[in-house]
Amino acid sequence: MPSESSESDILTLVNLEEKPTVFFKRLINASCSAIIITDASAPDNPAIYANPAFVALTGFSLDDVLGRNCRFLQGGDRDQPILDEMRRCLAEQRPFIGTLRNYRKDGTPFWSRMHIFPMPDGDGTICNYAAFIEDISAMVDAQQASQQAHARLSDVLESVSDGCFSVDHDWRVTYINSKGASWLGRQPGEVIDRNVWKLFPDAVDGPFHQTYHRAMANHEFASCESYYEPLGLWIEGRAYPSPDGLTVFFVDVSARKESEARLVHLATHDSLTGLHNRLSCLRALQAALTRARAHGNKVAVLFVDLDHFKEVNDAHGHQAGDLALQEIGRRLAAFTSPGTMVARISGDEFVFVLEDGDAEAALALAPGVLQRLAEPIQVDGHLVTIGASIGIAIGDGEVESPDELLNDADTAMYEAKANGRHTSVLFAPQARDLVKQRLLLRQEVFSALDRGQFELYYQPQVSAADGAVVGAEALLRWIHPRLGVLSPGAFLSMLEDSPAISAVGAWVCEEASRQTREWELSGHKLSMAVNVSARQLGDDGLPCMLAGLIKRYGIDTACIKLEVTESMLLQDAEKAGAVLRRLKEDGFEIALDDFGTGYSNLSYLRQFPVTAIKIDRSFVTEIEQDQRCLDIVNGVIAFAKSLKLAVICEGIETEGQRVAIASTGCDMLQGYLIGKPMPAAAFRELLMTQPTSMACFQPGD
Repeated sequence: MPSESSESDILTLVNLEEKPTVFFKRLINASCSAIIITDASAPDNPAIYANPAFVALTGFSLDDVLGRNCRFLQGGDRDQPILDEMRRCLAEQRPFIGTLRNYRKDGTPFWSRMHIFPMPDGDGTICNYAAFIEDISAMVDAQQASQQAHARLSDVLESVSDGCFSVDHDWRVTYINSKGASWLGRQPGEVIDRNVWKLFPDAVDGPFHQTYHRAMANHEFASCESYYEPLGLWIEGRAYPSPDGLTVFFVDVSARKESEARLVHLATHDSLTGLHNRLSCLRALQAALTRARAHGNKVAVLFVDLDHFKEVNDAHGHQAGDLALQEIGRRLAAFTSPGTMVARISGDEFVFVLEDGDAEAALALAPGVLQRLAEPIQVDGHLVTIGASIGIAIGDGEVESPDELLNDADTAMYEAKANGRHTSVLFAPQARDLVKQRLLLRQEVFSALDRGQFELYYQPQVSAADGAVVGAEALLRWIHPRLGVLSPGAFLSMLEDSPAISAVGAWVCEEASRQTREWELSGHKLSMAVNVSARQLGDDGLPCMLAGLIKRYGIDTACIKLEVTESMLLQDAEKAGAVLRRLKEDGFEIALDDFGTGYSNLSYLRQFPVTAIKIDRSFVTEIEQDQRCLDIVNGVIAFAKSLKLAVICEGIETEGQRVAIASTGCDMLQGYLIGKPMPAAAFRELLMTQPTSMACFQPGD
């Protein structure tokens, strides 16, 4: 588990990213470092901002600075060799660190250590340069004083916090302070008058060797920062040439490097699983697509979405869910290799990026990932099985951006879920049109109720004993002005994720009640089945709303049968049980829909006030070919009858299925053989072909 301090760092980083622009401007204004910012996109790179510390250091006001190139700081002293290096860095859009003479507004010179950083915009174009200026006149004066008065040099250099040594033109060490000797693990006497490169042969041809030789050859300041393996330290070295040779100041910057590395890791990795985060994933994907475009290869993306992960949080709590995610992260990390990275981009979504990966490679990887994720996970003393669905997209960098490729893989992932989950699907380009169509439907469905575009269709339910129509299931249809009649599968999930589901659910209940009364007035008292959404089942106001409809239309509560699914009961069993008990007390019938497709926990039949069950069509489909399906249906019906529950079998599509189910003692039948969902007018014509009935169908009728 992360420590409290690391969690604080993470929160601080996240909060910092959300700060407004004015926060960072105040931060720069409050900085003790002199800062000046230029506009790289304008001619001659003019200054556009300087903070108060800059004004205090140089004496130049903001009005003096704005619109001018920063060369004014050098006054007429523009032949300093370091300026050539600075110009090269700016021309090549590289950072620059250097020491040079600058001049205040009153003409007085000062030595400054300048850090210049290019600042890219969102697409990588350098739009600004920021310069941090530190007055190091005292340090330079001390160095110059050391050259003029060697007797004073040792006292000065021993007092500074940096390590320091001097070499002559033959690279023999002429001086080293105690701090420097300590960092290098030597006594001063072991170092003096010895060749520095023989003392430290591992440094030859490395960054320090090259930097110090450049400073000696060019008679100009040079610096570098590098890791020195023999000492196990990150060292920053600054070399100052002198008539006698070279003086080097160096400091251990390992702590700063570790802090920088930690911040970079926090910014690019998921704190819970340790995997790369969304930002890092997008960067890696952009780099892979760029290389693919240059080399003519492909990039594969696998979008992994966990199946039913919310149920782990609901059943065991979010802490257990976090433990499960950590284990999933470890399992997915095992699939990483050169050219393959994995990232967690949101709560239960993960992405593989396969550089130089085609469809064949992606499809070969997916089964192993699915198999590993399907293995049970120990959570809170229980074994839970989560599983996943995977969408795959392939790009070559010619057309796709990282976001587009992720969206394509996300689209394929939803198709994998629609295909039964725990599978993978390769994205097809035509699916983009389906996504656009779905987005358009999402925008339109919220106003469909106000536009009067919803309509109820009714599917007949008949008595298994004599085939008489005894009930109907009210099914929502969207009469779309452009696409025609749409079934709930095309739009219901959009409604369920929005507040509009409550208003639509209330309309369905009212329209079904009104239609029940209309048929009753024509001599047909039927049982009306109405599907209840999870949002409605969690609403304490549902019983009052339904009671009001019963009173308004003057119908019997026993004629309204509310259908719920096991998944709804799982979400908040206590709340759902309380609402259903109130409805049962008011006389409403309660049917458990899709029985046999979920957990099929028979205790639900005792725990909740269920009056009927609907055996799922999956058992009916194979009942003619598989005797076990018929045995299961017989067993379920026998158990239901022992609890005095009505039983409805849905999905009857053949005469053989009807005959087989009729032999089981089932009460009602429903399916395309009996009748497809139809508008109210067509259902009325069906009713006209049979005798009137003024009593709702009950078990045993």
